[in-house]
Amino acid sequence: MSNSDIISFFSLLFSIMAVIFSVFVYLKDQKRNNQDQLFQEKLNSYKELMHIVKSTHAKFFDVVDYVQFYKGDKNQWKKKFLKYSGAYYGQAYEFKYCLSKNSFILQENILNKLQELEFSLIHFVTSSAHQDSEITFNAYDHIGYQIEEIEKLIKLDLNINNLNIGLEKRIR
Repeated sequence: MSNSDIISFFSLLFSIMAVIFSVFVYLKDQKRNNQDQLFQEKLNSYKELMHIVKSTHAKFFDVVDYVQFYKGDKNQWKKKFLKYSGAYYGQAYEFKYCLSKNSFILQENILNKLQELEFSLIHFVTSSAHQDSEITFNAYDHIGYQIEEIEKLIKLDLNINNLNIGLEKRIR
């Protein structure tokens, strides 16, 4: 075996190793890009869902006011309820639509909690038809607790606390 054959052999070996290394780096980068894209999609979905549910929850306090401070008979209440309830049902169903649009990307346990919240939003408007301020106020509070619980689960899913620590270290 001559020197040129040995050099050719090592050149071929290094070329093959470079190709294998390049393929490995490409696959690793592709996986990371997919993870980054998934994270961004989840973040956008959670932001949209939480924006809708928090604004809906804030607007639902008007229903608590309607129920709590209504003075009149049952027939007038039914007319008033039918008059205002459509807008509040619309807000609850907007959340339902947003949830169905984003459900495929969400973790199963968070999706289940969001579906329970969806039911609570619709049930809240329906329960206000009974004009019982205690039931309505308890349902309103329950929605608030559900939102807080879901926010904690989202922070765990997105690993927000560790990301904040890493960001803090990077900024310093």
